[in-house]
Amino acid sequence: MCGIAGIYQEGAFDAEDAEARLRQAASAIAHRGPDAEGVKTWPAEGVGLASRRLAIIDLDPRANQPMVSRDGTVIVTFNGEIYNFREVREDLRARGASFRTESDTEVLIEGYKAWGMKALLERLCGMFAFALYDASKKTFFLARDRAGKKPLFYSDSGAVRFCSELRGLLKLLPVKPSLDPAGLDAYLSLKFVPSPATLLEGVRKLPPGFYLEKKRGASVHLERWWRPYDRAVSPASSEGEWLDRIDSALMTAVRRRLVSDVPVCLFLSGGIDSSLIASHLARAGVKDMAAYSIGYRDPPGYSEFEFSRLVAKRFPVRYKEIVLEPGEALRTLEDPDAAIDEPVSDWVWVPLYQLSRAAHRDGFKVALVGEGSDELFVGYDVMLDGLRHIRRAANPGARAAAFVLSSLLSPIYRFSKRGQRRYDLIRRIAEGRPVYMGSSLGIPRALRYQVAGSRLRESGESLAGYDFIRSLQDDYRRTAPDPEDDVNLVCWTEFFTKMSEVLLQRVDRVSMLQSLEARCPFLDHELVELAFNIPGPLKIKGNRLKGLLKELAARQLPPEILQRRKMGFSFPFKEWLRGELGPVVEKTFSGSRLIQDGWIRGGFCQALLRQHRSGWIDHAPRIWMLFDLCRWYDRWVA
Repeated sequence: MCGIAGIYQEGAFDAEDAEARLRQAASAIAHRGPDAEGVKTWPAEGVGLASRRLAIIDLDPRANQPMVSRDGTVIVTFNGEIYNFREVREDLRARGASFRTESDTEVLIEGYKAWGMKALLERLCGMFAFALYDASKKTFFLARDRAGKKPLFYSDSGAVRFCSELRGLLKLLPVKPSLDPAGLDAYLSLKFVPSPATLLEGVRKLPPGFYLEKKRGASVHLERWWRPYDRAVSPASSEGEWLDRIDSALMTAVRRRLVSDVPVCLFLSGGIDSSLIASHLARAGVKDMAAYSIGYRDPPGYSEFEFSRLVAKRFPVRYKEIVLEPGEALRTLEDPDAAIDEPVSDWVWVPLYQLSRAAHRDGFKVALVGEGSDELFVGYDVMLDGLRHIRRAANPGARAAAFVLSSLLSPIYRFSKRGQRRYDLIRRIAEGRPVYMGSSLGIPRALRYQVAGSRLRESGESLAGYDFIRSLQDDYRRTAPDPEDDVNLVCWTEFFTKMSEVLLQRVDRVSMLQSLEARCPFLDHELVELAFNIPGPLKIKGNRLKGLLKELAARQLPPEILQRRKMGFSFPFKEWLRGELGPVVEKTFSGSRLIQDGWIRGGFCQALLRQHRSGWIDHAPRIWMLFDLCRWYDRWVA
């Protein structure tokens, strides 16, 4: 696991300036790889690459990066882990390849030389983002894993500059970028900016499952190399067979994520996801693995210790609890070393940061986490609500009725601060836009008039967020074996929105701030492909959330884990906002340049905070999103 950065430039190449900038970028992302730094330029090729290494596989310094092939024609810098690298290496050896290291990085070099970029990527199982330059073909590549577990930002203005994090990319750019109004509109709507766009003008994210190709003299080309339906999955004959196949795929996924030359730990919540991982670890023969759980003394209803203790008692783990107090949460928010270079719309990053810090202090570099199952197996109430809305909107006359109703309600919701979510649904049906937008939703479109500052209003309204969802769902209809399976349409939407753009961003940034690699067994691509091929009605049998996983868990876990109410990994921001966190948020709104520069209206933000603190209405999700956006802008843009 590493942090990477680089420059590919045609024409005049200032090697001295490039090396200086690359060292600055590498320093900015040193937390991603404290074990080694490598910076090297190839002026004749117009290439400069940097790496910060977190040594996990092959600890020998010969595996440091950037790495060059024996013949000097292929250069790579790589962030991630290839879990099946040993199997791929054996295939390559059978073809005559030889290796100087035991690293997965060298497998990328030899695999590319043997098969080319797309065929190499299709053979890889893991999480990764890497850059590769082929001097013989004068071609430069960037590639990103299927789900988007590892980040990769780039700019292709004048030269291709890239980095694992924005903070490093800013060191490579000749001019500091400005806020992108279209990106801001999308972020306010969705709580993320859909790839390849970002909040900064001229800065892009390589989308999950894509690679970028830049041939000498040609423009940048993006190619999609993976979709969940690319590989045919044979249907099962019964629900029991599907359960057996899920169980087998999860076991394979867990075993793969134990590939490491350093110790691995587990983040254990006591929910079904992490508890199933604990069960599969025990069945794989893993003993005495450290397991970390986080909770709170107050208020009641947030701690999951009761359940994580049950799981820890059932399986052979070394269990450790971390209690997060409001004061510690506040110190985390104010800690400059915990500053994330993108706004994180999910406040769960605060307890995740504390978990990661505890594991890092105990000497761990790798943690297993439970992300992915809710999106694949229908784990959110909003997904069932979305299915109902999709079916109602399909009724004859629904669009005409929605058009009349939205026209009548428009004057009311222009000034109201509540109820817009349902009005936006009616408006989308009337306009023929996607009915289901996913569970990652920010400020409803009906509120844009109230939240947008003068500068954002002057830029005009962007509907990029809505267009992104439409393109996602159109892609599903084109590629799914059963395009009318709306359950898997909803799962598809969640997977490529909240999962790829919010949760994985949160997990990567927060864990890597503590030089900790987070691995997600539920996002093994073979398990993902299997899950998308399970018929939707089976996933929601009896309108039961995550019913298939609960059936699987019933074979392995204490009954209390199945019977508990869904809590989700969270922390009591909305309660603490009415206490000591409230003044901190108020002060941020009062002094933020995001508001002073006219991007959002301070009066709207303060009104939300006052109403929330009075107990009149829960505005916590909107307040957090605006609060973290202000903090990000003030630190990284203004």
